[in-house]
Amino acid sequence: MMIFLVLHEVTAIVDVRYASSLREILPTEQHVHSVLEMLPLTGLLLVVALNWQAFASLFGFGTPDFSFKLKSEQLPLPYIITMLTLTALLEFLPYVEELARGLRWKRSSTRK
Repeated sequence: MMIFLVLHEVTAIVDVRYASSLREILPTEQHVHSVLEMLPLTGLLLVVALNWQAFASLFGFGTPDFSFKLKSEQLPLPYIITMLTLTALLEFLPYVEELARGLRWKRSSTRK
C-alpha cells in the first residue's frame, strides 16, 4: 500500500503538470484533486492503525504474520452496500466525470 501511495502521488503530480500546460485548472478542480489525493493516504493510515503489529514488523519490530485469516464475523450486508455506494459516488464517478471532460476537451481541441 505504501508503494502504491507513492505511485499515486507521482501520477497525480505528472497529471496536473501535463494538464496545467494545456488548460487552466480551476480552484474547484484543484480542491477535488486534493480530496482524491488524501483518500489513499487515509486508507493506508486506517489499515496501519488496525494492524499496528504487522506494520511495525515491516521495520524490524516483531515478527510479521502476513497469513490470510477469515474474519470470525462477516460484515453486515447494509455496511457492504453503503461502502460500495459511497465508493462509487465519491471515487469512481469523479474519475469518470474527469475522463469525460478530458475527452470532450480533446475532441474540441482537435477540431480547431
